Amino acid sequence: MPIRHKWLAHWLILPLWRAYDCLAPKSRQHWAFFVHPLKASQFVENSRALFEAVKADPNIHKRVFTRDLHADLRIEGACNTEVVDVQSLRGLAQLARCGVYLLTNAIALDMSWRWPNGSFSVVKPSLRRRILINLWHGIPLKRLFALANPEQRQRADRVAFRRKERRHYHGLIASSDVDSYAMAAIFHPIDYEQIWITGLPRNDFLRMPEQALPHFLREEVEHIRRLKKNKRLVIYAPTFRETDLPGAGCYQFSEEQVRRLKELLRRNGAVLGFRMHYFRKGDQLFNLERYVDDESIIDLGHAVISEIAPVLREADLVLTDYSSVYIDALYLDRPVISFAYDLEHYRSKQNGLLYDMDIVFPGPVVTDFEALMLALEKELIEGAQVSCERYQICKKFFFNHLDDQNAQRVVERLRMLNTYEE
Repeated sequence: MPIRHKWLAHWLILPLWRAYDCLAPKSRQHWAFFVHPLKASQFVENSRALFEAVKADPNIHKRVFTRDLHADLRIEGACNTEVVDVQSLRGLAQLARCGVYLLTNAIALDMSWRWPNGSFSVVKPSLRRRILINLWHGIPLKRLFALANPEQRQRADRVAFRRKERRHYHGLIASSDVDSYAMAAIFHPIDYEQIWITGLPRNDFLRMPEQALPHFLREEVEHIRRLKKNKRLVIYAPTFRETDLPGAGCYQFSEEQVRRLKELLRRNGAVLGFRMHYFRKGDQLFNLERYVDDESIIDLGHAVISEIAPVLREADLVLTDYSSVYIDALYLDRPVISFAYDLEHYRSKQNGLLYDMDIVFPGPVVTDFEALMLALEKELIEGAQVSCERYQICKKFFFNHLDDQNAQRVVERLRMLNTYEE
């Protein structure tokens, strides 16, 4: 039964459950997966990729926790699997039973109970009596948590339990040696020994043969192919911006700029698909949405395509700003361009950057529309970026592994941990 009364949950049910969870037996063969914390209808990214790697294993009892039991999570071919409402008494019972938690972000975000007024109650499980793995969701380019600007850090860590849980992680996924150092600093005070350089499970979806993809991803690949109509696909995927900060909004294209952009695309047999960050604060419009014509500009947002993998598999060029989507593009040898129109503001007033773009970004970093047009035309005509030495160096910076076995490496580490701790 879903719990919808905040007072009852906050002051009675959740405190009682916390006491019960400290005593209840746990099974290391019961694994808790979580849907996307802000896209309740989507079971995606690293969590989904790891689930796909073990879904047919009869020895693992898989529990997928959601806030929307009516959503189709498009699970196929799974055994010993149940989808459970995290905000229910049954959800609490299942959470207490699970001996392995596979987080997408943090307990405070994945398991919190949400209320109609926008507030939430944090579910506080025992951190010492189970295996706690943070799968995270990407390779960070921006400064987060312990490394964020003071105001950003205070906002992100306003839930004390979120800071506490980092000490208890048995594993935190990283992609390379360099990435592991960044993750250790971001998730301070985690012990560096708990950083697992397995690669990101979701990147398996980039490299695996098309027929090996989950059915829903194959459908999304086909949908993109229909939308782009045999044209080359340029992806525009800017990062999230704190729109409550002055000067932190999305770039607003003028009508003349859109006209010129469409002409460039037509001239080069290309189409631009935009994909905004899934988390949008406020009502500010990303104004390319007004110019969708399904000929030169198409919408490849999260409501249309759930995962980034089908988008990147079909992309010919990736345009971003400071989003780590460009790092995923390197995994597939796709050329990249950064439209960094607010670079100094982003560095000093917004999240800020972990790395100098001149070092880790292999393509051009442009700061105005005219330079953007030149960079787009040059790459669409010449296509020389991927073969250059700088591009290959950047790949080595972010990836220790370039295959489709990242999820399997995580599973192997989990099994070793289970065997050792039992």
